[in-house]
Amino acid sequence: MGFSTNLQGKIAHEALLSRQDAELRLLEAMKRCINVKVKCDRDYATALSTVASQGLKIDRGDELAGSVVCSAWRNMMEELENTAKLIRQNADTVEIKALDALNSLYAEKRKIRKAYQEEHVRIVQQFTHVSYFCMIFH
Repeated sequence: MGFSTNLQGKIAHEALLSRQDAELRLLEAMKRCINVKVKCDRDYATALSTVASQGLKIDRGDELAGSVVCSAWRNMMEELENTAKLIRQNADTVEIKALDALNSLYAEKRKIRKAYQEEHVRIVQQFTHVSYFCMIFH
């Protein structure tokens, strides 16, 4: 299986390399964006935890015993803390799974690009060698 005749010239070779380079740059940009997202999510989770901690510092005296308002507030702050934990867990999962997958894909793409270039050089050298001998014997 080989390239079609449309993909055999120097322009096509350069276009393929250009596409591969563009995809590698895109993967790098994706990694940077995901890293920023993870950092923002962690910062947001920390901020929510801080808000929840502040909100739970309620005077626990007898004055508020049985208060529906106090109970509702406590439930709201506990849910805010739970939300912060979920956001933090999600950030960890995204970091572990998505970034690992992107890193693997990036390494694979670089390896494929290198193999393509090496194969192209080999073919060009072989073609040059054959062309040279054809010129000598004609």
